[in-house]
Amino acid sequence: MKTFNNWILALLSFQSLAIAEPAKPAKEKKAATPFQLSDKEVKMPGVTVNRETHEIRIEAAVCLQQGVLEYVVCKPGTFEHEAIFTTRAKPELIHAALLLSGIKPTPLPRNSPVLWWGRALKQKASRVKIEVEWKEGEATKRINLIKMLQSREFIEEEDDSAKKIQDAWVFAGSFLHQNEQSKKPIYAANLSGIIVGIWPDPSTVIQYGIENGNPYEGKRLGIEINEKLVPKVGTKVSLIFSRFEATLKKDEE
Repeated sequence: MKTFNNWILALLSFQSLAIAEPAKPAKEKKAATPFQLSDKEVKMPGVTVNRETHEIRIEAAVCLQQGVLEYVVCKPGTFEHEAIFTTRAKPELIHAALLLSGIKPTPLPRNSPVLWWGRALKQKASRVKIEVEWKEGEATKRINLIKMLQSREFIEEEDDSAKKIQDAWVFAGSFLHQNEQSKKPIYAANLSGIIVGIWPDPSTVIQYGIENGNPYEGKRLGIEINEKLVPKVGTKVSLIFSRFEATLKKDEE
């Protein structure tokens, strides 16, 4: 129970900071329930945390099935032309859910990511495993997100195994930006719309932890979609985030 109380305190503390808009007059305010609690789950709009497995589920949809990627998950109306999924879940709530699951952020420096690349993957408590689950007919498919991506370095190779990329997602945690009108802090990812990124952007919630180059500066640079494994555009999916360190221990047993 003590652990659960700490979870709720973390969520409340974070949401008190992550204010995206100036406060409305009291008469316009409506009673809101930011989350629902049960013995097994903490539910927020578009985000569910399993209290037993610590898995986080995000409601999302496929927006791109082929092409070069700079991001993987974004908000609608932002980067659908270079991301695979969109979600209406608030980035600040995804951040809160990651904290509740015991994952700690390793922030991406705003000035230069060079030093971050070298140490990010060493921060085991910040590593995130991402899986994708969806319905295909009557069957339910669930695969590691990494399988939907491929390196452009060996793009001309016939052997698909040469195109595999490392599972290297890191909880970067975005940052707080001051609203010029309200003077209150805003969670930067709420503005940029970047939830899972490949190209380094300090506003992202989760960042790919290995530098892979600018895909627009060379055909062998960057990461692109493995279209063989991505469902058609419009498909509803669940993105499942979990602690990567826990996954490693389970695999070793």
